[in-house]
Amino acid sequence: MKGISRIWDKIQEYILIISGSAVCILIFISALMRYILKKDFYGSEEIILFIAFWLYFTGSMYAAKKDTHITADMISIFTTNQKIIYLFGNIRNLVSLFINVLVTKWCIDYVLWSIQLGGRSDVFKIPHIIGQIPILISFAMWTVYTFMRTMKSIEEYKKIRKGGEVT
Repeated sequence: MKGISRIWDKIQEYILIISGSAVCILIFISALMRYILKKDFYGSEEIILFIAFWLYFTGSMYAAKKDTHITADMISIFTTNQKIIYLFGNIRNLVSLFINVLVTKWCIDYVLWSIQLGGRSDVFKIPHIIGQIPILISFAMWTVYTFMRTMKSIEEYKKIRKGGEVT
């Protein structure tokens, strides 16, 4: 399982590096053509948008796995009681899991609806599904990561309730 996880991390890292570089290069080329060469890079925004979807949602998924996304966890400011901190952490994780499952379901419905419509971009006729797949993958994986974090958090809470320590 750890081998698959490492491969998945590498895939995400490559997507982030390639898509981030591509967005920067395309914006640079677009600005160069528009302001220096006085030419229009017709459809550049369309290409950038599709690549940016992969960049943003892969980054979101990666942050969710590494648990480095933005949180508003303030319980530890108000108490040092580990039981209370872990209890509220479990509540937060369960609410997050519920929301993730709900949003993932909406993403599945949206992607299926998009496939039925068969929409394409205006300039290059790129199927819209290309920009929507990373949204679905991101939320699905975020749900998996939240589930795993919730299970781990529940186990840690059980240890603390019995008087043990979490490592």
